[in-house]
Amino acid sequence: MLELFRKNLFVYNLFLLLYCIILNISWFFVDTPVMNLAPGILSDYLYETIGIDSILTKVLNILLLSFQAIQINRLVSIHRLTPQNTLFPGVFYILLCSICNLFIPLLPQLIANTFIIMALMDIFYQTRNTDIALKMFNVGLWIGVAGLFYFPYVLFLIPGLLGVLYLRTFKYIDIFRALTGAVIPFFLLGTVYFVADELPVFLEHFQGVFRILNIVGEFDWKSYVVIAIFALLSLIAIMNSNTFAHRQNIHIRRKIMALFFFLVAGIVLIVLVAGSNITSLLFASIPLAFMTGAMILRMEKQFAEVVHFGMFAIALLFQYVI
Repeated sequence: MLELFRKNLFVYNLFLLLYCIILNISWFFVDTPVMNLAPGILSDYLYETIGIDSILTKVLNILLLSFQAIQINRLVSIHRLTPQNTLFPGVFYILLCSICNLFIPLLPQLIANTFIIMALMDIFYQTRNTDIALKMFNVGLWIGVAGLFYFPYVLFLIPGLLGVLYLRTFKYIDIFRALTGAVIPFFLLGTVYFVADELPVFLEHFQGVFRILNIVGEFDWKSYVVIAIFALLSLIAIMNSNTFAHRQNIHIRRKIMALFFFLVAGIVLIVLVAGSNITSLLFASIPLAFMTGAMILRMEKQFAEVVHFGMFAIALLFQYVI
């Protein structure tokens, strides 16, 4: 199956969509538990508008996940982050975001991931000396919008700034540009609530968001399997960090290191967020998908198929059988 995604051709994105449907269609037929969500203000509004378990929400979930996978592959392709141009990063993004039935619903983290991908696009373009000021502003803007869907995502501004610092000569004005971009979405939406005389409703979404080691929810053996998969992939990626940049030019090596900043930030966020649960693993899903895809690309084809099939089988078993 993995061989279908070894070439990054536009028509193969149809297979990517089909792959996403197979891994997420269980939500249409099987009772899928929806965890108590602590959404940001925009995702809260979205759920009130289209519902948490409606047909529209289920379709939107599949389309959004497929779109994110395509954008991750586009990011990797444009910046040549892997020796070969494949669809593997997007494939493993879909797989990681579908490996547990608790990940299947349209989660605030999944929505916010869309804007982190956009922020990474503008971070990586910092190596080109065109519209740097605008792109720096956009980095903050995208992360700010992500924070409106799930507020803890505003902390990704830290690895975002570190990534830019690592990619090019950094000026203090760049911090101001990024912070301005991050604040503007909150300012504009806060103004709307202020005019509507509902400012307290707006502010309550940002209270008590961070609390160290405040882990909630019941963890069964399936949860521990999923945690072990994420932990093992993260550990292998960190231990093999030099391998990803082997025989790559300096700009590509620095972009890959910027992804590691986001991976570490995602892991730290799991510890810092109040009410952290199994779905908090999605904080690290974007950089981990790239690194898993890059590791699979370097494996022997038969072994790579075994690894992929094992993860794919676990996802289907957890959704339909166990």
